[in-house]
Formats: sequence, C-alpha cells, structure tokens
Amino acid sequence: MSSQPLLLNLAQAAELLGLKPSNLYELCRRRAQVRQAHPIPHLKLGKRLAFRKESLEQWFAPWNLRCGNEPH
Repeated sequence: MSSQPLLLNLAQAAELLGLKPSNLYELCRRRAQVRQAHPIPHLKLGKRLAFRKESLEQWFAPWNLRCGNEPH
C-alpha cells in the first residue's frame, strides 16, 4: 500500500502548485461565484478543502507544457 495520502490539504496542494495557501483558497472560492473555464479540482469536506494530487497534476499539465517544462 502507498504511504502517500489520498487527499492533500490546502497547504500541501498550494506547495505542489507553487502558490500561497491563501491564493489557492481564493481561486477555489471564486469557482463557486464565477464559472471558470478550467476550475481547480477540489472537494469541500465540511469547511475544509481537499485535493487529489493526481487531479491537480492533470489540471496543471497543459500549462506546464505551454511553459516549456517537461512533465516529471
């Protein structure tokens, strides 16, 4: 069994994306207010946000490739 958690919390997801947790929270909050073309995939568990690492990597891949970075 893998030792990695199934879900990332806000701080872990922000670190993965290279954002401040407050900025990531605001981007997710705006999703509920305005329909975004490419919303950040997340789950709301009560008052907390949770993120699947695989979903974030898939969401970020098109922008990563446009910037000339190779996938890891």
